[in-house]
Amino acid sequence: MTADTVSTVGVFLLRTFRGIISPIRRKTSDYHLQEGHGQNSQKTSAGMASNYTPPTPKPGLLVLDVDWTLWPFHTDMDVSPPFKKDSSGEVKDSRGKVIQPFPDVPRILDWLKGNGYTLALASRTWAPSDMERLLVLLDWNKYFSYKEIYRGTKTKHFSRFTQNSGVPYSKMLFFDDEDINIHEIGNIGVMCIFVTHGLNWNLLKEGLEKYAKERS
Repeated sequence: MTADTVSTVGVFLLRTFRGIISPIRRKTSDYHLQEGHGQNSQKTSAGMASNYTPPTPKPGLLVLDVDWTLWPFHTDMDVSPPFKKDSSGEVKDSRGKVIQPFPDVPRILDWLKGNGYTLALASRTWAPSDMERLLVLLDWNKYFSYKEIYRGTKTKHFSRFTQNSGVPYSKMLFFDDEDINIHEIGNIGVMCIFVTHGLNWNLLKEGLEKYAKERS
């Protein structure tokens, strides 16, 4: 059995048995994009984007997890390919589910790129091709200089980051929603910020200021 076959079977099993798995993990339905929340978030995002001065020193590489950090679902369990962008610009899965990031994320990515941060993505997803497709449809690849998207350990991802970028672990900042990743990557010298309800402006500001204070 080839590695591709194993991966395909793994994703199939994850999606087939999502009903069994769901009681012990977060579900997409646990996070609701309330209309009022979205409006308030947009105001907060606009205000910070225009008024916030990036603290220094900046991290040499700012790394973001994807599932439950940038968007409120697991790519390998909660959405169903193929994905398409309709005439209105909305990205949907095969069941018509609209693919939405956490509210602050699009403006955060614009702000980070516009302020000279070098960005990377790290994901242990079992469905890397599906995640890559969503990144294309959302037009997010323009933000990221480095991507490590495949199942395995985050330590492997970060080893590749430092090899490819030349940035040492001590000059990296990482946002992730899983305790195990925060623990493993923190142990190799990367400053880690735990994400609980998606990346937002307050958490980004906290991470940038913590890095500037402790790694100056």
